[in-house]
Amino acid sequence: MTEVELIAGDISSKDNTINVEMSKGEIWFLKYFLKKYNPKKIVEVGISAGGNTVNLLHWKNPDAQLFSIDVSTQWYQDSSKLSGWMADELDVKDNWKIYRGYDYLDVYNEIGDDIDFIIIDTVHFMPGEFLTFLTALPQLKDGCIVVFHDIHLNIVRILGDNFKKVDIAAHCTGLLFGGVSSNMKWSLKSDDISNIGAFVVDSSTRRNIKDVFHILCSAWQMFPNELNLKGYLEYISDNYPLECYNIFKTCLNAHSNYFNGNDFKVSNMARVDIINKNNKNTIEILNNSDRVDVIYPEWLKTDESIGAVIKTKEKTFDLKFKCINDGLLEIIFRGPNISDESNNRIPFCVDFDVIKINNNDIIKNKLTVWHDNPYSFKKECYDGEIINLHVEWSYFKQRLFE
Repeated sequence: MTEVELIAGDISSKDNTINVEMSKGEIWFLKYFLKKYNPKKIVEVGISAGGNTVNLLHWKNPDAQLFSIDVSTQWYQDSSKLSGWMADELDVKDNWKIYRGYDYLDVYNEIGDDIDFIIIDTVHFMPGEFLTFLTALPQLKDGCIVVFHDIHLNIVRILGDNFKKVDIAAHCTGLLFGGVSSNMKWSLKSDDISNIGAFVVDSSTRRNIKDVFHILCSAWQMFPNELNLKGYLEYISDNYPLECYNIFKTCLNAHSNYFNGNDFKVSNMARVDIINKNNKNTIEILNNSDRVDVIYPEWLKTDESIGAVIKTKEKTFDLKFKCINDGLLEIIFRGPNISDESNNRIPFCVDFDVIKINNNDIIKNKLTVWHDNPYSFKKECYDGEIINLHVEWSYFKQRLFE
């Protein structure tokens, strides 16, 4: 990897410096890359008043597309004004689309692929910019220029006279800039430390992306409930290797415990329902690991039977049980029961790789199920019959939609 420190040049008197929240050198840095690479599809994430948007609209080729995105509808410094209000006042707004009150994940389908320039300048607290970058990366062309502002904001604030205790945690973009892989990175030469950086997306960026996911294991300063976190989980599942998905999912689960009132959970659990139907029949568990939970819930009791629900995180487990009375034995293989805030079931999936009953294979190929789309096995059983159930399963890396 090569990193080059660029020496800032002069900006034009026509370049906007009002409400940009960048130094003149950083404005030059951004303009340098936009003019040098002449991108055709530009994305700006984090708009504030729109000071940077004004410059991008003036600097870009009139035929180039610009997408500006901010999760806030109102400008954070004055709620009477919209995010990006400065750009609204321009006459030159060719090929510009602004999304106020939207996260990048909300609009990525509309933006589409072949992005060749993106600037990310948002919250600066973990995991803020990580979520944006990981969502955008599958849409970035090889050769795309990525610009991060405030890569050392925590250090800049500490060196300043108005340092506040919370500023020490404004290191999200710096961790991301340092952790992402690229054969070429740039920063701005500074007397103290550069606060803006850029890199080119190349094969190493994608090949070593697991390094970025590992950084997500560091402490988070917020848990953004207003974002579609389950949507992020799905997106990561669809676009990244299973090992990256597992790190991301684990981080969501772990960090959710740090924030009071947060009930976001993802369960690494398989579920098997066992019902012996006919004349209040049931089953008796004969052997059981302490890592396999067996319950007889009220909702599974009927006039005909008393059913059992088995839940476990063990990827391989054996269960031995006895049928009480003659009946119809039904064994239902499901995923975990997870619902969103509106109580709508979310299809988190499980792969059942092996299912054996009394040493006989029940499935020939891997079977993917979720709670509302289970696999059901049925057989006639007699009083006192012993059933040996062997299961091997794994957590499916994608969600299944019916």
